[in-house]
Amino acid sequence: MYRIYNIQSLRGIAAILVVFSHLLIIEQKYGGTNSILPELSRFGVFGVDIFFVISGFIMVTITKGKFQSFKEMSRFISHRAARIYPIYWFYSLLVLLVFLIYPELVNSSQGNQVDILSSFLLIPSETLPLLAVGWTLIHEVYFYMVFSLILLIVNEKKLVYALLFWGVGIVIFNLFFKPSSPFITLITHPLTLEFIAGCLLAVFYFKNKIQVNSSTLFLFIALTLIASLYLFSSDIGANGLTPQGWMRPLILGIPAVLIVYFLLIAENNNLVFSKIFVTLGNASYSIYLSHILTLSVIGRVWDIFNSNSIIDNWIMIPVMFVLTCVAGVASYFWIEIPLSNKIFKKNY
Repeated sequence: MYRIYNIQSLRGIAAILVVFSHLLIIEQKYGGTNSILPELSRFGVFGVDIFFVISGFIMVTITKGKFQSFKEMSRFISHRAARIYPIYWFYSLLVLLVFLIYPELVNSSQGNQVDILSSFLLIPSETLPLLAVGWTLIHEVYFYMVFSLILLIVNEKKLVYALLFWGVGIVIFNLFFKPSSPFITLITHPLTLEFIAGCLLAVFYFKNKIQVNSSTLFLFIALTLIASLYLFSSDIGANGLTPQGWMRPLILGIPAVLIVYFLLIAENNNLVFSKIFVTLGNASYSIYLSHILTLSVIGRVWDIFNSNSIIDNWIMIPVMFVLTCVAGVASYFWIEIPLSNKIFKKNY
């Protein structure tokens, strides 16, 4: 299968970013009155936006030359299902077990309410899924469903028009209507524009092999990140939250697209990440699904022995980070791959 190593490495970096955003929450909950992680650690949510852009890019990449074929559309859906559901069900079952025994520990931000069926099927609901990070997977499943219809119906040469029609439809709907249900909210959500942008980026990239000086490349990435960090920190300062609604694709989505594009160019110039990042990229989905559970377990252990000393934080933050990555990589090799192969009888 066609693989771009910088993109695979970027998936690993995106997973690490998300881990750091939740490390801040765990430290604030279990780390006593001291804190070594700054509020800007919330910028780690940027990893989700990177994932969405990469997802769009990969969808176009793996379906090149396979449009208007029911067989290829069916294969696309089955491979996406093999990628998403088995390991997600595994961790959802773990959380369900916790919920049945200690319901107060699950979805506390929404009154410990869950919709179990919606959680397992990854369909929109009034509440978060059992596995909280599943909210992003609901978006992913929606992306895949719409893209599969495009794959079946649209001529590949008309792909750009179909994607633009999809994106413009989202913008127009939000200008004139207000979402009235979880389903409408999902299909008109601005985050979908990040997936569409990733798709359009793939179309552009494979048609335009552009060479850029490496110094210019990294300078541009640095400036992009600085601008995004500044806007992100301003948004946190204004409302205490990470960017919401249209602000998110503007503050985080655009930089994600640019970073993905310039890392593609970097690989064309033989500038690639270390193999350890490729390994983390391979395991990024398992890291993403398991990290909150891992952090929560370690956080509760920390809470038992916490001496309210800053030394605790300096020890526990690195320990939690390393153990979370190790647990995610182990999950990838020992759970994710065997589950997918056993249930769907094929590699993805």
